[in-house]
Amino acid sequence: MPFMTLQNMYINYRDQGDPQSPVLLLIHGLGCSLRYWACVFDAQEFINYRILALDLPGFGMSDKPDFYDYKLSSQAELALAFVDALQVQQFLLVGHSMGGAIAILLALKHPDRVKHLVVIEPNLRAHDAQLSREIVKYRESEFIQRYQEFQSIAIDTVKRWFVGFRQRNLDDYIIELLKTTPVSMYRSAQSLIKTTRDETFLTQFQQLRIPKKHFLIGEETLKIRSIPSDFAASNIQTVIVPGVGHMMMVDNSTIFNETLATTLNA
Repeated sequence: MPFMTLQNMYINYRDQGDPQSPVLLLIHGLGCSLRYWACVFDAQEFINYRILALDLPGFGMSDKPDFYDYKLSSQAELALAFVDALQVQQFLLVGHSMGGAIAILLALKHPDRVKHLVVIEPNLRAHDAQLSREIVKYRESEFIQRYQEFQSIAIDTVKRWFVGFRQRNLDDYIIELLKTTPVSMYRSAQSLIKTTRDETFLTQFQQLRIPKKHFLIGEETLKIRSIPSDFAASNIQTVIVPGVGHMMMVDNSTIFNETLATTLNA
């Protein structure tokens, strides 16, 4: 896969499809990478899109410098710089988990660029960000020293909170987690908790004025997480994805692709 230089960092990305087609930008979550969107790149449902995805700084094959602040707002601006470098003006935007929060921040700052926002179990409240909450129990220096210990805690947290997460998918997540650095994980998690620590971020999402907003949540996730009651009044369409949990794109890629394609066409 190609790399580009953004903000003095090598950024790994994938660009597939006709340059004249509608652009679909995909943003991954904490501890993940663009590999988690493989099912979208491979699916017939999306052949009429130009699909873009990047490894955020600190994740996957992108650079992981200690000089970067890893704030969600910085990552949102980098994602915009990414599409700017590819001379893309408007796009459909899909974000998963922490990537959903980043996608919301991007849309809040640049609503004229986003034609349709789809967030997949985004972190809207700090309570929902279980892995990040475990991370920020440490100070940064302590987290760096005890990173190997944390990785075991992370695995237990994923097993407990990512309902329906199969062992094979857990193994894949661990592989991606091992590609991160303690600095990138800590600062990203810290920013996520700060961004979502009160109701302000949720309110901003509800008040965001763009043509279409969709919130996807797995049927299995509903066993441990509720949908904000006033989404419908905020022009946010909720879609329940049957039989899957938080990592729905790997839990059942067929169901996920069908649901996402239908949502994008809604």
